Amino acid sequence: MKLFDAHSHMHMGPRGLVIPAAVEQTPFTFDGAAIMSTHPRDYIKVDSIVSGLRDRDYRAVPCYGIHPWFLYDVLTSSDEEVDWLGELKQRLIDHPDAIVGEIGLDGNRWVEVKQSDQAEESIWKRERVLACPMELQRKAFEEQLVLAAELQRPVSIHVVSAWGELFAAFENVRERMKHKHDQMAVKVMDGQRKRQKTKTKLLPPKIYFHAFSGKAGALPSIRSACAKGNIPLEDIYFGFPPAIKNFYAPKTPGIMKEIGIRQMLLETDLEAA
Repeated sequence: MKLFDAHSHMHMGPRGLVIPAAVEQTPFTFDGAAIMSTHPRDYIKVDSIVSGLRDRDYRAVPCYGIHPWFLYDVLTSSDEEVDWLGELKQRLIDHPDAIVGEIGLDGNRWVEVKQSDQAEESIWKRERVLACPMELQRKAFEEQLVLAAELQRPVSIHVVSAWGELFAAFENVRERMKHKHDQMAVKVMDGQRKRQKTKTKLLPPKIYFHAFSGKAGALPSIRSACAKGNIPLEDIYFGFPPAIKNFYAPKTPGIMKEIGIRQMLLETDLEAA
């Protein structure tokens, strides 16, 4: 049986493109991977890994986007000429088979605020803030979603403790896309112009929730938010990498059953094959 890793960070590992013999020789044969970027500095490395995999007759999908953990670093770059969104768009245009990922929202990635010398040192009094303010995460996330929708590319989404923000972002993107698309397709029949409603996709055509951490009760809301963007149920996917502790949570088997095997993707989320 051939298995495809839907979410790999192989380019970030110390060994790069190394497929252990044990992996290649098992009954569950490694067939390839989607190599997920986290930062623009990853793009060249992703291209290299993808080329290496394809040279060895594996399937490989390049993925470009900015992960919320590294977003603040990109947005506060001292290089004033950096156009991260323009660079991402050009990457996607140059690679028609690429998807947008890994992008998303994270409400649980904290950094400690440096205190003044006069402040009393105590772990109980240390202040912390999100690694990137949620308003900046939302803006960047929406821009990347719009880009994926415009170019009709699938998207891999990271969401932690930010489902409300995700639903609000989806709503904003749907509204933006409505303004970009005239949902009334004009047909010319018998010399008369008639209007016919068409369902234009207002979100990326395929949506993949990587390392899903929500509850089973959240699934109806997620599916509804996607359906409002004219994304059918069969184009919504979920992943559960063993590398993430949620994989072993008591709730996970029930969530998997509710999702169904056809909408689950195999993923490692690892920096090695």
